[in-house]
Amino acid sequence: MEKRRLGTTNLYASPIGLGCRTIHKIGSKKAIEIIREAIKTGINLIDTANIYGGGKSEEIVGEAIHDIREKVILATKGGIVKDASGLPTQDLSPKSVRKAVEESLKRLKTDYIDLYQIHYPDPTTPPKETVNTLMEYVDSGIIRHVGLSNISYEELKEWASLINIPSVQIPYNFLQHKTYDKILQFCQSRKISIIAYTPLLMGLLTEKVKRRFPRNDERSIIPPRIIKECERIVGQLKPIAEKCGKTVPQLILNWLINRPGIGCILVGMSKIEHVKENVEAMEWRMPSEIRREIDDIAKGIKTSLDNEFFIQTIKKVFSNYAGRKVVILEMGMKIIVPSTVEAGDRIK
Repeated sequence: MEKRRLGTTNLYASPIGLGCRTIHKIGSKKAIEIIREAIKTGINLIDTANIYGGGKSEEIVGEAIHDIREKVILATKGGIVKDASGLPTQDLSPKSVRKAVEESLKRLKTDYIDLYQIHYPDPTTPPKETVNTLMEYVDSGIIRHVGLSNISYEELKEWASLINIPSVQIPYNFLQHKTYDKILQFCQSRKISIIAYTPLLMGLLTEKVKRRFPRNDERSIIPPRIIKECERIVGQLKPIAEKCGKTVPQLILNWLINRPGIGCILVGMSKIEHVKENVEAMEWRMPSEIRREIDDIAKGIKTSLDNEFFIQTIKKVFSNYAGRKVVILEMGMKIIVPSTVEAGDRIK
């Protein structure tokens, strides 16, 4: 499998990476088998986070790769903690960052991390404080490179002025790609690789789309009209996939990985056969006329998931270190908002 350079580093990643956000849910034994099979087939980027499964995902990854560590670009994320009520929130203070890094190293059974990513920016901690803390680990060789994830264009510019960033993780799929045009352009101009996650929108952009999900499934809060739009998109893609002798997921993954600025795509895999299917998606050259057909489908999509998802009530409003208005959402996370926003408001 071809390898792509991450930013301007000496790390060369497979175009498809194994996303381990939910891999703990299938059981340790099966998860380890999938991780090792992925590495065997040429996938060398393994992505996890300290918050996934309460640390279980990192433990599984550590167990799977400890004796083949040199074959893997190990990427994890930190900066999310549980607040007093058990909800996830951001904390990138020096004390919290040190604790997160040390605990991740232990769970991952390693003495270095190739790519340590800020999971979400923390509007209550100056980025320079976080950068200075992480640079202690970079200077000692414990962290090789620092990446970003789920960051706004304005935040990206600030971070990029403080530290050399090789990669930025963003959600990127048919219903979200237009939201990140400015980030893509900035990253291309700075030779920063985009690592795209949820390319298949949590399985909604496959032939196995469901209309209803159990309450404990995170997809249960997705509006029905979004699910219907996914069905429509899959319906348009299916005859094209059949014409190419591919599945719809293979078609989508191949199209996405060859989009301008995309360096790597993270895909979750819960079965061994998923590994084979996803690797095969990278091993064919899509004809230009097929690419144009898919481009036209993408251009015709007017629905954006970002405008339909995660409507939240504001629990608390306060000012941060820079005098910016920050709110705590009902889900626990903190974001910067316009000065007109007040507690009790509902925002997207």
